[in-house]
Amino acid sequence: MKFVVSAPTRKAQMEQLRRDRATAPVLRTAFPTLQHLRIELRFQGSGSSVPTSQTHMLYPPARAFFEYRCPYSDCDGQFDLDGAVTAALADATHRAEGVLECHGSRGQDHASRRACLLQLIYEVTATYQQQS
Repeated sequence: MKFVVSAPTRKAQMEQLRRDRATAPVLRTAFPTLQHLRIELRFQGSGSSVPTSQTHMLYPPARAFFEYRCPYSDCDGQFDLDGAVTAALADATHRAEGVLECHGSRGQDHASRRACLLQLIYEVTATYQQQS
């Protein structure tokens, strides 16, 4: 007997991300001296329609959750920026930048799926409260 395990649907993945975000601590608890966190995302790909840039400003009440879905609607991939945020918080300049590649698959049906390979160029900047 052969069992087929299907990959999670996009809807199921989005629901899981929503649950994970909801259970993440808020920034003021995770990083008490943080004033805000700026996450800039730029995308680079081989196709003619590359997603537009995104900027996320996270303030103390925001959840400390740093995973972002691939912006292509037919892709099942995501970008995990936990390491980038940790690096920015630990670095003396309070910045981290780098490139990640989407390892998801694109396509509407299983037979036509292909590797996404969209590149994310990120910059994370942490701003701390002034010491008084």
